[in-house]
Amino acid sequence: MRFISPLLLAMACYALVQPARADFLRCGSVLIGPGDSAGHTLEKCGEPSSRTTVDEPVWATGVNGNVYQTGTTRSEIWRYTFGPGKFPALVRIRDGAVESITFEKHR
Repeated sequence: MRFISPLLLAMACYALVQPARADFLRCGSVLIGPGDSAGHTLEKCGEPSSRTTVDEPVWATGVNGNVYQTGTTRSEIWRYTFGPGKFPALVRIRDGAVESITFEKHR
């Protein structure tokens, strides 16, 4: 019988629950990536199946080393579902441009 390292098992479990990070989303023959405009993404990929608005704190470090909130920033998470057998894509839009793309893993 084989012994499985607890660390290896923990790493495998962690990988199963985390979304897969990707740099690009294929919409037809076009690749969408970080820096592309929201308008270009809508034009090439169509309307997302859902949109979620997220307000996140903006943090700064003072001269004394203390960290404090200086404000908030707003971004949107667009969810694209392309059909059975394809991973749903989460596109984060900030300041009118694609900031990141991740794919949800099937469970």
